[in-house]
Amino acid sequence: MKKRTKIFIYCAAFVVAFLVSAIVRIALLGSAPERLLHVQWNESLGTIYKDLPYENDNGHQYDLYVPTGLHPSEDQYLILFIHGGSFNSGAKEDGDAWCKFFASKGYITATVDYTLQTHGQDASIYRMNHEIEAAVRAIKQKAEDLGYRIAGMAPCGASAGGTLAMNLAYNGNSAIPVKFVFQMAAPTYFDKTLDDYSQEIRNISPACLVQDDSVPSLIGYGLIDHCVPLSQKFYLLDAYEAHHVPYDYIEFPNSNHGMYNDLDKLQEFLDKSLAYADKYFCN
Repeated sequence: MKKRTKIFIYCAAFVVAFLVSAIVRIALLGSAPERLLHVQWNESLGTIYKDLPYENDNGHQYDLYVPTGLHPSEDQYLILFIHGGSFNSGAKEDGDAWCKFFASKGYITATVDYTLQTHGQDASIYRMNHEIEAAVRAIKQKAEDLGYRIAGMAPCGASAGGTLAMNLAYNGNSAIPVKFVFQMAAPTYFDKTLDDYSQEIRNISPACLVQDDSVPSLIGYGLIDHCVPLSQKFYLLDAYEAHHVPYDYIEFPNSNHGMYNDLDKLQEFLDKSLAYADKYFCN
């Protein structure tokens, strides 16, 4: 066998082995977070209202998850999942497992679509913020139509969804009082070099919206995140410290932007989010 042929075979074998191992790793790790969230959902746990409308120019909708056994005479609480995707991808269906998980704990949950930068429309973060606010108004009204009063809520999300969740939590524009917020891997401060637009940037940057009365916050970041620089978390942590905002930071030492490589930390994050709900929804 010629030397060149041998080299080609060895290289091909290496590539195949690499691809197979990568696929296996994705299959194992990619589904692992879902396993932590997985709930064997059925009608005994609650009712899912799919594709409900809210006021927006692009026909976006939301899904609402209402647990079984809620008492109309008691205050109820909402956990709103906002999907990520770099502001240009993702869908409300990405929040299905999250919504079922928290609904199984007794909370009304919802997941929402919003205008993305690939839709060919004005897709500024301002628009996204306004759409999320409109969705909250619609969720509040739908819950009332079903006989429930939502007394407080917690927005949550990952990546871009986490940014939008914090904007809703800190900007004071929510129709339902925000009691706390939780997010993973979210950008917190946008390009500070654009001096001509400094105020506009501050208005869409969560780290700039934090004030003395901002709600308690639970955040998680991976130490090898190649999408959101580590400096982003420090903008946020500095703001919390400066304004004495209660917060918890959970570090994912082996995780990139997907947060897949530290399942123990993801479990800790989920447990802490439920502890936040127990503490802050009651007060």
